[in-house]
Amino acid sequence: MPALADDKLTRSRRSLRLRILIALLLVFVLGSSLSAVHTYGTRDDLRRNILLLQARTVSEGYSADQPISTLPRYHAGSEMEYTLYNPDGSLHSYADYMARPRRLRPPIPEDHSSWWHWSPFGGQVINAPIALADGSVLMVSRNDAGERAMLNQLLLDRVRHSVLFIVPLGLLAAGLILGLLHWTLRPVRRATALAQGIGPQAPEQRIPLADLPQEIQPLAVAANQALDRLASAYDASQRFLADAAHELRTPLTVLDLRLQDARRSGNPDWPALEQEMRQLARLGGQLLELARQDGDQRPAAPQARTALSRLAREVAASLLPLFEAQHRSLEINIEDGLSCCGQAEELRHALVNLLENALLHGQGTVRLQARRNAHWLEVSISDEGQGVPLAHQEAMFERFRKGRQGSSGTGLGLPIVRRVVENAGGSVSFDAALPSTLRLSLPAAD
Repeated sequence: MPALADDKLTRSRRSLRLRILIALLLVFVLGSSLSAVHTYGTRDDLRRNILLLQARTVSEGYSADQPISTLPRYHAGSEMEYTLYNPDGSLHSYADYMARPRRLRPPIPEDHSSWWHWSPFGGQVINAPIALADGSVLMVSRNDAGERAMLNQLLLDRVRHSVLFIVPLGLLAAGLILGLLHWTLRPVRRATALAQGIGPQAPEQRIPLADLPQEIQPLAVAANQALDRLASAYDASQRFLADAAHELRTPLTVLDLRLQDARRSGNPDWPALEQEMRQLARLGGQLLELARQDGDQRPAAPQARTALSRLAREVAASLLPLFEAQHRSLEINIEDGLSCCGQAEELRHALVNLLENALLHGQGTVRLQARRNAHWLEVSISDEGQGVPLAHQEAMFERFRKGRQGSSGTGLGLPIVRRVVENAGGSVSFDAALPSTLRLSLPAAD
């Protein structure tokens, strides 16, 4: 499969080179063809200029008050035709051997210069307007079949001779284009070879940008940024796996020892076994939840809204039997109509974690409060215990960090809460003045 992938990549690269080569050669051929057609089209310019010189010669000394018959019918071996127009553009007269008069065309001044006066299609009869002294215009026409055939042959020979130069020039251009493509794609091939070496063994390696063309650098920059994110995620997953393996080792070892003791004694300690299983199940569930939260680090979508007031009351009601079983009080003070951004199920799980944390590790009455503060909703969970010292408060949000060694907690509750709240666009931290109080700030949905 890798060989097949490399073969496909090679064909794709050759295809790109071939496409660029064909495109440039087409431009070259098109330019050469247009040049040849333009050269051939100068025939009519030559015909008009020749006739213009002849018309000036035969009309020298002629005026509008003279009859057209005084002009020579033949000149330079060709029959000349004459049509005279008045200064106002009306027809004055034309030669009696003509079937019809020629159309009036404005005379071109001698000092006139135009960058574009070429037409590749000229008729068999050409016309030359001559301006007379009184403003009249004499149209001189003739059929120059002989001169036209001679010019055609001359220009055709010129085009054929040009082909002898165009063919080797085209081959030279193709060679230069291939060399240019090879030189241009060489940094890309070098970057590709380096990118193929990026992996778990060399996660810090990146695509070099120094020699890449400017058009390809944005792609390489985006690829490097993607590799940075992948490397960060890979490091996080490796740390997570190492921490999870370390944390699971102790409860699994304890469970194994209890099972071995039960086998030897024949009298299993079921309450202890059930407690170990519950602890192991809780740890596994929180590990899965933390892994899921790590996979979704984007802020909540704008349409994700949660009725926070109702959700907080539901969570408090569901946990009230646990508080009563331990003879602890749970007080709630929640404003009505609070609505925040975030996924309802994730926020429910976060509130459950915080209230269970206060129940297991706190003392006295637990208080759940929620109120609006401008565009933010503030939720606080507090108890009457000593709380967490200021120096250790931030460390409690690290994974597998416990307030007391040997505690029944997993050290994952607060990291999960922080991830949920940050995904919703908010923040969570201990109250520096009240070490036993946790405060959540969530963006208001309205």
